[in-house]
Amino acid sequence: TKHFEFSFFSELQQDLNLNEIWRACRKIQATIFRYGFNICADFVEHDPNCTGLISDSLFTSILGKYKNVVGLSDFELREVIDYFRLRDGRVAYNQFCKVVCQEPTTSVDKKDMATGLEWNDPMHINVIPRPEDRRRLCLILIKIAQFINLPLLPYFQDYELVSQNVGVVTIAHFSRVLHFMKIPISDDDFLLLLKRYLKDSYTVNYAAFVKHIQNIVDYLKQNNLMDNSLQIIKDFPGRLVDLELSELPAINGTKMANKVFPDLCNHPKENKNACDVIFCIQNNIHKRQIRVKEFLECFDHLRTGTITKHQFERALDNMGVRKYLSQRDMNFLIARYIDPVDTNRIMWRLFEDEIDRVFTIKHLDKAPLLEVQSPPDYIKYMPRDGALDWNKAEESMRNYCEEALQRIQMRIRNRRLHLHPFFRSYDKLNSGHVRCNQANQVFLTNGILLSNNELNALLARYGNELGFNYTKFLEHSDPAEYAVPKLKPHLEAIKADCPAISKDVGNNYSEEYIIKLLSNIKRQAITRSISIIDFLQDYDRHREGDILEIDFKRGLDNALISLTPDESNAICNIFRSPKRACCVLYRDFCRALDEIFIEIETSMADKEISAVPLIHLANLDCFDCFLNFEERTLCSQALMKMARQPDEISNLKQVFQDFDREKCGTIRRNQLLRALTVREMHNMVSSRELDAVCKCFGVQRGLHLEFNYRDFLNTLDILFRTGQVKRNY
Repeated sequence: TKHFEFSFFSELQQDLNLNEIWRACRKIQATIFRYGFNICADFVEHDPNCTGLISDSLFTSILGKYKNVVGLSDFELREVIDYFRLRDGRVAYNQFCKVVCQEPTTSVDKKDMATGLEWNDPMHINVIPRPEDRRRLCLILIKIAQFINLPLLPYFQDYELVSQNVGVVTIAHFSRVLHFMKIPISDDDFLLLLKRYLKDSYTVNYAAFVKHIQNIVDYLKQNNLMDNSLQIIKDFPGRLVDLELSELPAINGTKMANKVFPDLCNHPKENKNACDVIFCIQNNIHKRQIRVKEFLECFDHLRTGTITKHQFERALDNMGVRKYLSQRDMNFLIARYIDPVDTNRIMWRLFEDEIDRVFTIKHLDKAPLLEVQSPPDYIKYMPRDGALDWNKAEESMRNYCEEALQRIQMRIRNRRLHLHPFFRSYDKLNSGHVRCNQANQVFLTNGILLSNNELNALLARYGNELGFNYTKFLEHSDPAEYAVPKLKPHLEAIKADCPAISKDVGNNYSEEYIIKLLSNIKRQAITRSISIIDFLQDYDRHREGDILEIDFKRGLDNALISLTPDESNAICNIFRSPKRACCVLYRDFCRALDEIFIEIETSMADKEISAVPLIHLANLDCFDCFLNFEERTLCSQALMKMARQPDEISNLKQVFQDFDREKCGTIRRNQLLRALTVREMHNMVSSRELDAVCKCFGVQRGLHLEFNYRDFLNTLDILFRTGQVKRNY
């Protein structure tokens, strides 16, 4: 076993060295192609006998002249010399020239050219040294091949329309494509993919990734290992280890559940008794407004007030309650309502009376002064599993929660925010709960900045097994009286229906003004990839196609569409509803904006209508951010240097956020230099390398090119976690 381990690690080290030597030779080859250097002629001058061998010192001095131009490090230079050195100490320069200088002229036209300056390796991948990581990577690729049912290549090729790269995309765009295709991949698996396909320290070779996925799909189809639904068949020869791809971890380390639990009774199962089961059934009956008598009376034909045990169980099943009760709970109910005369029957009328107490109390005519509370307090305030008893909470946590609520109320009152649509967009099941990270995202979207203690206090008060109870939170923090539409007086309604107003709807605006206004809204929507209809249709409760004008303007503000008051009034007048003068036809407005995402094609012969997507994902890159080969080399070296001190060590993010007053994710170049100076990282890179980094992560903001520090910190973190840092420089 020791001999096997030694041979394995020696072969692994040899593969790593060959990879470094090959990359160094490709650098020299690209430099010869760009500048036309004749390195082979320099070697021949020092070899008059044409033996193809020169001394080690001559080879080092000749190749060292081009070291700065090529961008070779001392380590790469030594690796190249050691590879071509013979046992007698001389170097075989003729073999080196065959690899570097004598590129066949016929293959130049067939190779892919990266910006016309150097040769590009379209299938560049990194070496994964650990065998368990390679096996895990294969399982991830197989699972991704099963998830996709659309070709991935067009979504990556949209990026090249602006960036003009050949087979590579940025890390952020690679992540956006995987998220857009709904591929569930965890953070660790994503880092493993980047470790395999990362190129130049900040780009991902998507050509190799797509090729490997396609090879897996072709192999499974050729060997009949995949059915028509792209699922691996169960009875194929051999056995494939399944890999469950987990979702991304929750933000802030919260342990709240991300799905609705089907357990009806929220009490712990080992502590439940008959009263707890009754309370839980009453809670479910009150929520669903069920008449218990109609499900039980049909089994009692003689009106004796008793039914059999099996009939009682069937009645609970018809009510939708039996599936939530265990056999232990059923034994509690049977023992509670069993007939003392006939032990095989259940007194269902007694069960009905106890369950109906959640609505009313029987024989109220005998107690006219009795006050009935529906539902009772023990049902109304029944805590869910996972919720904290707020009356027994610590005083410090209560103080943090009150401070957070006061700050949120002040923010809502000053900015006139309406938080319910933001929470409602995440609540697909209408459960009144969202995940804790989604609640934090709503706060950040509306500019509500809370400390960690305040956020934890809110989650402890309004959190339970279903997540964050936003309905109860909004009752305490946002009554939203201004969001409820009030009826207009009769005289104002008559004036609203006056034909003089409808006459001014479409005649005061020229066609050129309307086109410019819609183009402005389209530009903002396509830049941020916003679906405006998602912000407007929540106000249309009855799906009539029109909403109030104030709700229309509020929806545009929530969608971050910046318009002047005159422009907002113009849009409302253009799409004014002919039936209700105070409402706006928001569906017609959204249909006019859908042209930026799809193009409707009609065929007169076939009478078919098809929608062709015009753009898949938003692209934030610009032409000023394009890097050539030399700039990419400088940027790669600078990132590998600064990756020695990522955000978790240097805490650069805090300094960047101090400069970013608008919280837009970008800062100026001088602010970047000041932040690096504060953390003593400005000595790591030169001025040329800093210019290349600023150009790589540049974003066009108005008339200036600003620096995207969020992607920069994410890249440094990925390089640090994958180990692709420059140790010595």
